[in-house]
Amino acid sequence: MSKQQCEICGQMKSQQEMSKSYKHRCKECVARLTRIERKAAKQKAEHLAEILEGTGYEVVSPAVVRNERLAVATAAMQGILSNDRLVNLVDRYNGGIENGVVKFALSITDKLLAEIDNKKGGSNAD
Repeated sequence: MSKQQCEICGQMKSQQEMSKSYKHRCKECVARLTRIERKAAKQKAEHLAEILEGTGYEVVSPAVVRNERLAVATAAMQGILSNDRLVNLVDRYNGGIENGVVKFALSITDKLLAEIDNKKGGSNAD
């Protein structure tokens, strides 16, 4: 069995001990670095939250933003797929139902979330 040197720790490891995502790093080092990065990100978010406390601003994690966007896009996709005429239009003009529905739902989602952000910012131009 061939061995490979980890670029982080420098040890010779078997292929099974090497990461599949990072070809020149062992699983042990990747796990250790991931833990360090997560801890640093958490500390940074906590520090930002402390700085912003009382200013009216809040720290929103990318995971929260992604989950909100996913929920809105899911609802948009359900609406699109429940309307046969809309599905036919999306299919005709966007290169297939799957690709078209996803593109259209994300477009609706992004426009809706941008409009909500505009309202939060105080712009009430109705």
